[in-house]
Amino acid sequence: MRTRSGDVEANGKRKAPEGDDNGRAKKRSVQRNEPKKNTLPRDENGRFMKRSVQSNDRKNGKILRGIRGCISPRCSAYTYRPSFSWFEQDIWTYISRFLNGKSLVMLGATNKWFNGILMEETIWRFATLRDLQVPEPSPVSSSWIKLYASAFDGSHSYLFRQQEKHIDWMRIGAFTLDSQMSLLTESFSGQLRVPREGTIERMLKSTGSCIIKDIKSGIWIADLQLVRCPVCDLSTCDGTMQTLDARHIELFLNEGFKDGSWEYNLIGSQKLKKDAKAACGAIFDLKHLKASSSTGILHLKSWTGAPDDSQPKAVIAPHAVAVHTRLQENEGILVKYHTMKAGTDGDVVAIRISQQLL
Repeated sequence: MRTRSGDVEANGKRKAPEGDDNGRAKKRSVQRNEPKKNTLPRDENGRFMKRSVQSNDRKNGKILRGIRGCISPRCSAYTYRPSFSWFEQDIWTYISRFLNGKSLVMLGATNKWFNGILMEETIWRFATLRDLQVPEPSPVSSSWIKLYASAFDGSHSYLFRQQEKHIDWMRIGAFTLDSQMSLLTESFSGQLRVPREGTIERMLKSTGSCIIKDIKSGIWIADLQLVRCPVCDLSTCDGTMQTLDARHIELFLNEGFKDGSWEYNLIGSQKLKKDAKAACGAIFDLKHLKASSSTGILHLKSWTGAPDDSQPKAVIAPHAVAVHTRLQENEGILVKYHTMKAGTDGDVVAIRISQQLL
């Protein structure tokens, strides 16, 4: 058994611990060294001054340093957030859905990156269908940016032919012809009557309507044209003619139309030798003739205005278009039907229904 040297007497026996007045052993107090006084110098306010490192503070070639805070990166909500980039293709493709054609061209002219993004066919296809308010059509052979330009640059058929006859025009809208057969009519009284097979003149005489075949399907654009009297060339003549002018969306981009080789041909006419209350004309897709949107055109009160309103009115449907203008007292009206084909044996790419007072 180990003993402490201080507890052993000279005779080798262990010394009993000293007791207090009650005979209990006293606890041995442990002496501790007094804390060292801080020797750092103080400033005039009594605060400790920073100690500069001296050469004798070097040990093993390293400078002793105090405790410092951790400078490792912290995990936060912003640590892994990617920085925003102005050149995100998906973002600008989405933004382009809210821009019109002029804004798209201006943005595409800023630099090569925007030009590459905004010249995509999908962007101009969306803009064209959106602004024309038509559904997705069958495939087209022309680029969509050219189709958009030809539809919204202010062009109309009389800019290419008979400019001297043209007075004014109004864009009606766009519609779709799915089938290759259409019903043309000038009569809005009662229900639409589909004429039996026969010549166009016979169909017009029996029902005031006619059917034309081999029409190019797709998107068609309709305008209402006001032109001078086509009968005479007198500058004093006040005669005018109203024309429902419809064309396929790709017509103005074809060389046959631009060089004048494609012409309008008269396919039929009808004289109404009595007082005509209104000048009317309509084009219906025969496949959708019984659709509610097409038959709704016959409800004239819903779109022709008040009985004393003589301003031209027009209505567009998904598969039909119609015009209506109230007339003053007259002696009758002459209705003419023209079509334009894409070459001798091509499809019909333009239709005109014109009304002229007798």
